[in-house]
Amino acid sequence: MKKTNFKIIIMLSFFITISTFIFAATTASNPTYGVTSSNVNFRSMATTSSTVIRQLSKGTKLKLVGNIDNFYIVQLTTNEVGLVYKDYIKSSSEALTEALSYTNLGKKQAKINTQNVNFRRGPSTSFQSITKLAQGTSVTVIGEINGWYLAVTSNNTVGMVYKPYITFNTSTSTPNTSNQTTTTDSNIQLVLNLINEARSKAGVSPLKLGATLPKIAQLKADDMVKNNYFSHTSPTYGTPFKMMSDYGIDYKAAGENIAGNPDIKAAVEAWLASDTHKQNLLSQAYNYIGIGIAKSDTYGYVIVAMFVGE
Repeated sequence: MKKTNFKIIIMLSFFITISTFIFAATTASNPTYGVTSSNVNFRSMATTSSTVIRQLSKGTKLKLVGNIDNFYIVQLTTNEVGLVYKDYIKSSSEALTEALSYTNLGKKQAKINTQNVNFRRGPSTSFQSITKLAQGTSVTVIGEINGWYLAVTSNNTVGMVYKPYITFNTSTSTPNTSNQTTTTDSNIQLVLNLINEARSKAGVSPLKLGATLPKIAQLKADDMVKNNYFSHTSPTYGTPFKMMSDYGIDYKAAGENIAGNPDIKAAVEAWLASDTHKQNLLSQAYNYIGIGIAKSDTYGYVIVAMFVGE
């Protein structure tokens, strides 16, 4: 059945969701500042279902250093870092002169090089530890404050790590592509298995790979890497719904999840940790999936999951 009903189209757009480490980070030479427009929850993880550290009162001044989904990554005047929902922040021209200097580092993939490293809420040992990170844990480093790195974990938790405990990933030479297809196929199977395991635990029937949907998802993943963007709307193909229509796919419901992550399993776990992304993964409205995975210098991997219900 083709998507001819206006109400169905509105519903489908609601199911579009995004997952990634960091959308953007402000530059050190031109920082952005804000102020809370009302009392707002201050969190360590970018989801409204996560534990609240405390409430920030109306008028709290913030340095805005990055974004994850609908949250700003912020530095307080006390130099504590965390996340605040964007809807409760107004832009401000007043700089945080009381806070330590923040240096933007872009998005650098790194690993923890020591066992049981404290992941803290600020750039000193006086700040509370959010959790301990095991040796080898992958993180994305986006900035530096006073000898500490501001990092984001695979489940979009924000905190700080003492610089000596971070080792940045080194660039590698172009790999032999003779087994590239096999590697990609195994990663796609891993994503499908992880999603269907979660569906099974939720009592939902498993998803099957569609006939044409995997091709479309792979085209989208390749296009995101080639044209260096992270969005549901492709400059080449348009929206996921347009792609599906252009390739002759009929559906009653459809959706898309996208992710940027150096670890395939961690990307799916991040989706499952987010209510909006999990809604797509566990929806009973879908029975087919297409999965596309492309290597990315920015994220490690770009992963596209397209869902349809017939």
